[in-house]
Amino acid sequence: MNAPRVVVAATRPAVCHLGHRINSTSTKSPFLRPVRHLHTQAPRSSQAAAFAEAVVEAERPLSASSNPALSFPCLDAVEIRTQTLSRRSRSQAGPEPSYTTGQHQTFRSKDPLLLDWGGILPEFDVAYETWGTLNADKSNAILLHTGLSASSHAHSTVTNPKPGWWERFIGPSCPLDTDKYFVICTNVVGGCYGSTGPSSVDPANGQRYATRFPILTMEDMVRAQFRLLDNMGIERLYASVGSSMGGMQSLAAGAMEPERVGRIVSVSGCARSHPYSIAMRHTQRQVLMMDPAWARGFYYSSVPPHTGMKLAREIATVTYRSGPEWEQRFGRRRADPSRPPALCPDFLIETYLDHAGEKWCLEYDANSLLYVSKAMDLFDLGAEHRSRVAGLRQQNAHKLKDYGKGATTPDEEAA
Repeated sequence: MNAPRVVVAATRPAVCHLGHRINSTSTKSPFLRPVRHLHTQAPRSSQAAAFAEAVVEAERPLSASSNPALSFPCLDAVEIRTQTLSRRSRSQAGPEPSYTTGQHQTFRSKDPLLLDWGGILPEFDVAYETWGTLNADKSNAILLHTGLSASSHAHSTVTNPKPGWWERFIGPSCPLDTDKYFVICTNVVGGCYGSTGPSSVDPANGQRYATRFPILTMEDMVRAQFRLLDNMGIERLYASVGSSMGGMQSLAAGAMEPERVGRIVSVSGCARSHPYSIAMRHTQRQVLMMDPAWARGFYYSSVPPHTGMKLAREIATVTYRSGPEWEQRFGRRRADPSRPPALCPDFLIETYLDHAGEKWCLEYDANSLLYVSKAMDLFDLGAEHRSRVAGLRQQNAHKLKDYGKGATTPDEEAA
């Protein structure tokens, strides 16, 4: 059978993020502060004392300083959100928001899934939604792959009328014409919108996976999607379609299952991640992991790392537009030229990034961002990389057999 036809849409170049210095208003050297281990929170008494000291310092008479202290409304907003989430953590609801909105269908695979880097998912869920009608010979199915943080809700449905993230592209007479095609969209494994991910419960111990969740790849996500297709009785796709990270998945599907994919449409995708992209996603992960509230991934019973998520989103947003577009949309205009400059968001572009971070920081699970973005970094359809991973899968094939014998973990048999 012929290999799938490929349509690839180019993406615009990203622009580098320019950091800026933050000047401390304290006269004490930061190098003289007590050493504190990462991912551990200072005792509440210490935090309270530090806050009280800061308030006293800020409220000293003007005669004690040449200039008044600046205000920091951006930090006030972060502190208020932390206090609100802390109060929620003491309630039955808990602090972790519910990321899934509206109705979707769920496919559950009871068969374990071996991942490329040796991890095992004993069982897993795939959240999905569909539009259109599957024809009698099941030959009109289109699998739509999502970007990093998207849910399966690509278009509104009867049970979830909220507009989807590709609302204009799906429907009668649209590019994905539901009068002709049966469109399926899933939330990727590793995500947090209904599919199994770090925030899911590990059936081995009844606790959330957190950072016990195994490293996964684009190909692992596609394998889980093909389990869903198998369950639907769909042997061959009319097309595999995706944008951004979804473009990576659409290419991976064609490379992994060429006999089952008729066409490939990759919009702003790539065959392997560029070092610049890896560097930008690394920076996002670093600012998130350095948020003490991340707690090495075990934050589900406390305040989530919303500050790190906010900053990570701001960094990501910088890469979503080109330099000329930033210039055209914002230039060097300030939000309020009548006010003195401030260290908090002041230029229009700063307020835009700040809003993007604020809007998103509690809409997606922090651990899912870490795992899914890492999967993007690992993506490489080059022959050398694929051969190496195939060798790893062969070495780890015994884990599925071991797991089937009743071991709690694949390595327990060797113990």
